[in-house]
Amino acid sequence: MHRSILALATLAALTGAAQAQESAKTNDNAMLPAIDVGSAKIDGNKITGVSVTIDKPGYLVIHDEAAGKPPASLGHIAVQPGTSANISVEATKPLDPASKVSLMLHYETNDNTTFDFGPTATDVDVPVMGAGDTVATVPMP
Repeated sequence: MHRSILALATLAALTGAAQAQESAKTNDNAMLPAIDVGSAKIDGNKITGVSVTIDKPGYLVIHDEAAGKPPASLGHIAVQPGTSANISVEATKPLDPASKVSLMLHYETNDNTTFDFGPTATDVDVPVMGAGDTVATVPMP
């Protein structure tokens, strides 16, 4: 009986240590949210060829920087945790390559899978912060 208890205690300790190592590994390899527009282009009412990395479910949003603060949202697409390449985001109107549009990552914060951030709702689906500022491209090339 004593051996069984000792064996169970040892197994529990080893399992706990393995779980702690996995948590540390996850924390050490945490994804840093980012937007890569190296291959992006504006094509009519779309921005294509964008790559993003995000650590939680969220959105890649086209913002009109000329519209003030918070910037108006012209379109968005849901993105899942990890890295996604060759994303195409559609705007509600044609985009002028000379205009001040940006791309910004936002987190899904109220679990309704609908992008709700806007001038009257700045406390939901908030911008992703990285290194003290939003993860965004201003202006979009």
